[in-house]
Amino acid sequence: MDSKIVPETKLVECPFDKSHRLLPSRLAVHLIRCSRNYPSSKQVSCTLNTTHIHTVAEMTTHIETCPDRSKLHHFMNPVKLPPAESQPANFCVDSAEDWDAEPPAPTYDPQDYCERNFIIRNPQGNPPAARREFRERERRRFNENNPF
Repeated sequence: MDSKIVPETKLVECPFDKSHRLLPSRLAVHLIRCSRNYPSSKQVSCTLNTTHIHTVAEMTTHIETCPDRSKLHHFMNPVKLPPAESQPANFCVDSAEDWDAEPPAPTYDPQDYCERNFIIRNPQGNPPAARREFRERERRRFNENNPF
């Protein structure tokens, strides 16, 4: 299967190796890998955008004209919006419900329900002696209330 790049796609040239041409979305990952192959390179990355790689001499002029400088400026000095009008604090909905009162039905106790009905329980997490004793109590409870 051929992977062809559409001619209208803008490819970016790697600053370390001019023969490397890649998609702008892959540039950051490529620069990390490609910089390992050129450790003696005298190029540094821009503090505003890590995909901007220049020599040390060019970096001072690049910082002044970097296209991402405006993003930093807007981040540091956000446009101040006028304060929103405050809403009245007297927002109250009348309701007949009383959440503090006890519920009309008793609360559900699963332990009590299992003891009153014929539910087979498995005592996990207890030591073997406690499990043996629990199983014996359950056998007696089943035999007394419902002999098989």
